[in-house]
Amino acid sequence: MFIILLFACALLSSLLVYPLYFFATTFHTGYTVTVSVLLIALFAFLLARQIKKHGLRSALVFSTKFLIVASGLSSFFVLVIHGMRIFAFLAIFVATALYILAAKKLRSKNIELSSETL
Repeated sequence: MFIILLFACALLSSLLVYPLYFFATTFHTGYTVTVSVLLIALFAFLLARQIKKHGLRSALVFSTKFLIVASGLSSFFVLVIHGMRIFAFLAIFVATALYILAAKKLRSKNIELSSETL
């Protein structure tokens, strides 16, 4: 049973990954545009859901944290690809520090706002 499950997983993953690999290696620009549009649509969906559930202020906090993480990771990968590994780790360190700073600052503002409303 395990061998059948292993074979099924390998087959399904190959059916999913090979077309993406072919699309990425054959149509570089089209793949880049498609992935960028999908990531922007995902961010818009998550932001709209956050606004609907928790309000605009919470959505701004979410988008700030999301953009800090996304910019840190993207700069890390770009710097690694260009061979600047020291700067890549520095970018991850700066992004982590900014995230912690933003989380503390935004949390303290939320606590002040909630205590003012009482």
